[in-house]
Amino acid sequence: MAEAPKKKKKILVADDDPSVCQLVKMMLTRQGLDVTVARDGEEAFQKAVTEKPDAILLDINMPKMDGLAVCSKLKATQQTAQIPVAFLTAQKDVDSFKQALELGGLLYILKPFKPDKVISTVSVLLSAGGKSATL
Repeated sequence: MAEAPKKKKKILVADDDPSVCQLVKMMLTRQGLDVTVARDGEEAFQKAVTEKPDAILLDINMPKMDGLAVCSKLKATQQTAQIPVAFLTAQKDVDSFKQALELGGLLYILKPFKPDKVISTVSVLLSAGGKSATL
């Protein structure tokens, strides 16, 4: 009897910079992940609800709804509350970092980033599977 193919893990990447989206999508696709991209906060939230990704990478500075607001909304919505979230952002200030973690973000990566840092972050998110992780 043949085994059912293993379902690919799905990652949602939300960033208003097309080059960042393209780069992160390429890196994660090479890791065997299914990557969906959103260009603004509203689109990110809608895709999270409809596509139920296994993990989400959010930029903070995005049009329509910033990443902090998206994270807050995701954690307050029953069908998306358990999805682990990390921030991939240029926001270097301590307040953004603290707010991201308080809102339920598990990890915080600063741009410019190293590819292996993004890959290891996604790996941690997928292993967290909605459980909060303190790093």
